[in-house]
Amino acid sequence: MPTLDQVNQQIAAYGHAYIFWTNKEIRYLPKILDAHETVKALTSGMVNGKTWLAVCTDQRLIFLNCNMFFGAEEIQMPLDRVQSIDHFFSLFFGTIKVFDGVDVFALNMVLKSSILPFIKATQAAMYATRHPAASAAPVAHTDVASQLAKLADLKEKGYLTDAEFQEQKKKLLGH
Repeated sequence: MPTLDQVNQQIAAYGHAYIFWTNKEIRYLPKILDAHETVKALTSGMVNGKTWLAVCTDQRLIFLNCNMFFGAEEIQMPLDRVQSIDHFFSLFFGTIKVFDGVDVFALNMVLKSSILPFIKATQAAMYATRHPAASAAPVAHTDVASQLAKLADLKEKGYLTDAEFQEQKKKLLGH
């Protein structure tokens, strides 16, 4: 479970956070985030007259409302279950709608300037979840035969001794 300071650092790194009237929800986040989970985007808006915090992590979308005195309402959608994330906006505010195949969650009165960064970060996180090989660093594959040929050439030219050649050959062959 990350600390509140770690969560605040992740929020500061995002840079587009619109967190109007959601300090309680941000303080509550460390209680529900996994230790290895990171915040990718967040914004705030209204649902039925209550202020909600929308958080995109590398694993899920979290919609959170901490009530005035006690309790919290929490809706979670794993990123691999999200079917679509839509939006529309007017002059200053807009709406973000998330559909998971069964339910639609609509966050209204979201500041217009925070909508597109939230949508793009969520789409990137969804893509990374669905295509882990594409987001991973490319793995360097070595052709053992060509590496052995290069070593033999270096030995033949006198750059490697026989002992050095044998040692490198063992490493290549995994012995």
